[in-house]
Amino acid sequence: MYRNANELQPGEILREFDICIVGAGAAGIAVAKKLLNSSKRVLLLASGICTDVGAPSGGRERLYEGTLGTFMRETDRAFLTRSRQRMYGGTTNHFGFWAAPLTEADLLFRPGYRAANWPLGMDELDTYYPEANTFGDYGPFNYNDIGFWADVLRGEPFPPRSDDQLQNAIFHAQYDCRIHDFQLHYGAELKSSSNVTVLFNSNVLEVLTEDNRSHVLGLNCATIEAGARGRNFSVELGPNGTYVLAQGGIEPVRLLFLSGNLGDNPQGMLGKGFMVHPVIENAAYLSFSPAVSKLVRNFFEQQRIQLTPEDERGAVPAPIVSPVYHPADLENTHDFTAWGVLAPTKDAMDDEMIGNFRAILNFAKDGTGAGINMNWEQVPNENSVITLDQSKTDPFFHQPVVHLDWNLLEADKRTYDRGLDLCKQYLEARGGSDFRIITPLNGDPGNWTVINPGDHHMGALRMSQNASDGIVDPNCRIHTVDNLYIAGCGVYPTSGYANPTLTIVALALRLADHLKGLD
Repeated sequence: MYRNANELQPGEILREFDICIVGAGAAGIAVAKKLLNSSKRVLLLASGICTDVGAPSGGRERLYEGTLGTFMRETDRAFLTRSRQRMYGGTTNHFGFWAAPLTEADLLFRPGYRAANWPLGMDELDTYYPEANTFGDYGPFNYNDIGFWADVLRGEPFPPRSDDQLQNAIFHAQYDCRIHDFQLHYGAELKSSSNVTVLFNSNVLEVLTEDNRSHVLGLNCATIEAGARGRNFSVELGPNGTYVLAQGGIEPVRLLFLSGNLGDNPQGMLGKGFMVHPVIENAAYLSFSPAVSKLVRNFFEQQRIQLTPEDERGAVPAPIVSPVYHPADLENTHDFTAWGVLAPTKDAMDDEMIGNFRAILNFAKDGTGAGINMNWEQVPNENSVITLDQSKTDPFFHQPVVHLDWNLLEADKRTYDRGLDLCKQYLEARGGSDFRIITPLNGDPGNWTVINPGDHHMGALRMSQNASDGIVDPNCRIHTVDNLYIAGCGVYPTSGYANPTLTIVALALRLADHLKGLD
């Protein structure tokens, strides 16, 4: 069901729900969709409006304005508004749903590189990855079947060698906005639902708790009307009610700080360890003589893919190779984009004491050269933090804005430098020469403003087994609050190199199953 908070009576209290989800982006919509037709009555609070598509309307994006520390200010002055969208569907409105799963190495403690690790095993994520994969309409969940994807891409990877320290990995993307805009893909189901209500123009200002701060009593909310604060209303679900903050990797931290540092642990870790994926698009270039074959270039080139659907017997999907399609034949196909990248083996990461990374190879049209695009795992850094800026308030509700102080460590440079060295060794063994770094990282971390910080906000609400090590438990419940959960990549203890949305959705589906089991 769709409703608009503008229609509520001033001061109205909403009590008739079992679960309240704050935020209607990738995580919030995934949790709500998984709860469709369940016994749970679900309220999904969306700050946008039902007609949102493409870009925010009504000036709501100004709520994401804040202040930046020196490094981020010099690197990407518009980061807080450029990389977030306060609208129905959230930032799914401005991405191509690039997707790859995390690997086992991404979850583990890695001596000499980082102490952080996930309190979940790969088996937990693998239980939900296939279902999450369907959110992007990606066909089978078999990213590790390189032979299958080589056939689909009508190509082949470089021939393997026994001393290889790099391996092939597969990325998917979905550029059809009808699919990657979650509100377009799933809006009709949510609108017609009898147990899920999407309430638009809903802005949560504070989380209210019992005196001991271990149990949420409700939410104070308000609308935006005529360009200003509108009517106040609240959500009070009762003693068995459950609340989920699904507002991305930054805004939940702000809300918890606005609610009196709710959920912080004795170590003061709320907001600490903020990570992105550092990216350098034009990292290096090398030549090839003879030219790289068309088959190899095909494997590493983004290509639109169409696969037949799995039949009821579970047959493996096959690529559609006919050049002409009848529209009726396309109704049930999986239509997306795929390509290969290079990534380090676990042994290489352990031996070099570096983070995970992916190298995109951009070949010259004739195969005589290739540029390297590097994206890598940031080391969790306690000095990379989200706080409140008490000196500046937002334009609608006059609450302190977020302050983001993003910082890197020398270990991040090591991953970049050694990663390029591994690429050099791998590609020179296959005919490459004249390898040259185009964009070096010089000086101390504060000088690395050539880095693109990307759009992936991770780590400031770290998942941990124990409250002394993080903010949420393995079920994404805040350790110190018995009915408050976080959905989104803020809970990531480590980042790997993969774009986070596939894992965000997998964790959201897992959380929804957990919520179904609560009394």
